Amino acid sequence: MEKINTMDNNYGINSIPETYKPFSPLKKYWGEITTLISTEDYCLKRIFMKKDSQSSLEFHVNKKESYYIESGKLKIGFRIGRAINKSKIINKGEVIHINPGLMHMRIALEDTVIIEVSTKDSDSDSHLVEDGKKYKFKEDK
Repeated sequence: MEKINTMDNNYGINSIPETYKPFSPLKKYWGEITTLISTEDYCLKRIFMKKDSQSSLEFHVNKKESYYIESGKLKIGFRIGRAINKSKIINKGEVIHINPGLMHMRIALEDTVIIEVSTKDSDSDSHLVEDGKKYKFKEDK
């Protein structure tokens, strides 16, 4: 998919906007990610997670993320403070915002579809803390 040039002063003013097809789904051990839009300013993704699967624990230095749960039920595991694990359950129709620096991982309690809206997405800004294939999230009391 071609990136949309939002800096072009004529985009959408003196011309009819182009249409784009999303990137092909990226298969993951827990489901798949489809990038719908990616610009220098923001990114829109559709994430499908299989029931009882989990992503890796990660954080971003710059990226701000928001998840809208289109269907299913998601548990988000957080590592806060001095390595304390906490979680929050997000249901269908709910939204959660994740700020830069907050360690987080997605845990699907049901087959779940997440719509992720974020600032610019870059692999160099994703920092893996725990590998989701090997690590099992356990909440601290």
